[in-house]
Amino acid sequence: MNFFDFEHNPASVQVDELDFAVVTARQRDRHVDAAISDVLRVIHDKMGMHFVFAAEVLVGAEPEPSRELSDAAQWYLFGSAFCRDMVMPHWMLPDAPVPTGCFTVPVVLADGRVVGVIYAPRFAADAGREQQLLRQVELSSQLIARRIDERNRPVATPRATGESATVTPIVEAQPQPEPAFAPQFEAIPRTWALAA
Repeated sequence: MNFFDFEHNPASVQVDELDFAVVTARQRDRHVDAAISDVLRVIHDKMGMHFVFAAEVLVGAEPEPSRELSDAAQWYLFGSAFCRDMVMPHWMLPDAPVPTGCFTVPVVLADGRVVGVIYAPRFAADAGREQQLLRQVELSSQLIARRIDERNRPVATPRATGESATVTPIVEAQPQPEPAFAPQFEAIPRTWALAA
């Protein structure tokens, strides 16, 4: 997790060799899976928080939510200049306070790949609530990662049904007489249960 104050980092960022997509609760990008924007919209509608997601993309390719960020992309996305230049305009809303900085939290999949960054605005008035706000950003990042992991989970092969399926009936066992010569086995239970 990083956080930056915009006024202390005036450097600009050039991203000529890399392509990024930025999505919000209100703005989608065709290079980013729609599920991510849907999560941001739920966060906005339920919590009133306007988060931004940014990821490295291949222009012209299909959305690939599990695309790992390159080292260069991580350098850009975790830099304060990217947040100031590419993300902050999404927070410039009428009648809304201007952020003084931002939180940046990576979106990390179950296998450890960093696929994007969640940005949340920081305000001077929220200094006392900073840890709570940061926790909300972290939970949102985990929610997006879980959604991506769920979409990438392989689909289970369906069980065979129809004419090719074989059904074997279970025949109840007939009671067997107990041997009189094995008293040491009397403690063994007569029935067994399997639990899955």
